[in-house]
Amino acid sequence: MTMKNKLWLMAVCSTLLAAAASGQNAPATGTNADSADTYVRKGTQLINHQKPGEALKAFEQASALQPDNERAALGQYISLVQLNRVNDGAKVLDNWVAAKPDDPRRWLCKAMAEAETDRPGEALKSFEKLTELQPNESGNWVGKGEMLVALKRDAEALKAFDQAIALNPKHEAAWNDRGSVLNRLGKYDESIKSCDKAIELAPKWADPLYSRACAYAGKGDKTNALADLKKAIELQPSLKAEAVKEAGFKNLYSDPDFKKLTE
Repeated sequence: MTMKNKLWLMAVCSTLLAAAASGQNAPATGTNADSADTYVRKGTQLINHQKPGEALKAFEQASALQPDNERAALGQYISLVQLNRVNDGAKVLDNWVAAKPDDPRRWLCKAMAEAETDRPGEALKSFEKLTELQPNESGNWVGKGEMLVALKRDAEALKAFDQAIALNPKHEAAWNDRGSVLNRLGKYDESIKSCDKAIELAPKWADPLYSRACAYAGKGDKTNALADLKKAIELQPSLKAEAVKEAGFKNLYSDPDFKKLTE
């Protein structure tokens, strides 16, 4: 499992625990609901203590008591992924979605879980289903576009991001993702304009500054590329390590100013 996925699992665990504490997604009354909530809490705590086998049993108990419990289904998936049983985890999500195939929330949970566990092909199918169920929800199109990017299908991804922006012109992630795709397609000026919009909407977000820096580098504009990269690193220091491996900065690898900025 990659570090990214480990961090995601930790984040989901925190979300599960917070949801359990607040009673989110559980009916207001009912012994089964109360008991399921108790098992979800137990399972989440066991995951946090790196005991996925025991956690799985707790989440299975929760699902048996309350099959609709979202946290129980996701908890089983998380536990199975941690046990390196991704296929079994996928079956849990498939069965959970099949119980209510027209519920967008379930498809969204499934899509995000698949995306964050390096299954972009499956996640794409889930996001495509979401765009059928909720064609006017911009986030669904962004998710679809990001999975197409992961599958190296940039031209199709660009259409998805354009659709997201048409639905919500203030969707900063769509503008940023669009800029990144345009950069890879060699359309640097268009990429910069798209990143400009993302920066306007989210000035404290490092990603569009980083994306614009790549586009400037592609154009051969070292001054603006390093200026944007410097700002991005100030906002998110971890980008320093990413920049030295970033294909978009390939023509700056040997530049002393770039080396100084990323050392």
